[in-house]
Amino acid sequence: MILGLLSRANNPHSGGYAVIDEALQALRQWSEKKEWPEGRLELRGDLLYINFMSFETKSPAKQVAEKHEQYLDIHYLIEGSEQIGWSPLREGMTPSQPYDEEDDYALYAPQADEQLLAMKPGMYAVFFPDDVHRPSMGDGSMIKKAVVKIHKALLT
Repeated sequence: MILGLLSRANNPHSGGYAVIDEALQALRQWSEKKEWPEGRLELRGDLLYINFMSFETKSPAKQVAEKHEQYLDIHYLIEGSEQIGWSPLREGMTPSQPYDEEDDYALYAPQADEQLLAMKPGMYAVFFPDDVHRPSMGDGSMIKKAVVKIHKALLT
């Protein structure tokens, strides 16, 4: 997991992956325009794309955690405030809903050692396939965010 501010994207914390730098640069270009579309924006087809969305946050009691196998996520908060839970995948963790290959996710119950990330506008969090994350938590207020999906094949 990587946590950062998009305003520092000229010196990003990308873990040394050029494709994460590319994704952060795409988010920065939209940020500079101050225009945020809704829906999917393809950068490299199904290998790299951005989902722009607006929705009401959920209470932590109603939100489950998720993990992906084929894609990593970059969650970028545009408006509002959001908490995202994070915990590393550990041996013996069993999903509450098995992996769905078509939609690339498995669901997990929140972990006792989960770390809560207090996201504010301009912040991003990168979640790798071994990161269990629980996004979209809050007090029911509206947020606007972008989620970049990067296929793991691009991490080479």
